[in-house]
Amino acid sequence: MALVDVTIAGIALITSAFMAAIAAYGMTYSKSFIRQLLSIEILFNAVLLAIIVLSALSPASLAAFSIILISVVAGEVIVIVAVIAAYYRVAKALDSSALEEEGV
Repeated sequence: MALVDVTIAGIALITSAFMAAIAAYGMTYSKSFIRQLLSIEILFNAVLLAIIVLSALSPASLAAFSIILISVVAGEVIVIVAVIAAYYRVAKALDSSALEEEGV
């Protein structure tokens, strides 16, 4: 027995794909380093939503898998905040055009 109805799972997967498309657009066309990192965060959340929906269709490993995913996302947020702080200390600005000028 599945924990999620198939139509609800379909809607959640379509939402996940829509979020991934928005994140890809934000990463590609944004010059602000903060916006790019937030777009990466949205992409991770879209993947997380898709994985949770797919694992809810077979509930055998849902609890353990969800705990692992929440731990990974929490660690990822900590890394993004650390990257933002380190970049701001070095560049004194949060614009990614300085990275492009330096060839990074």
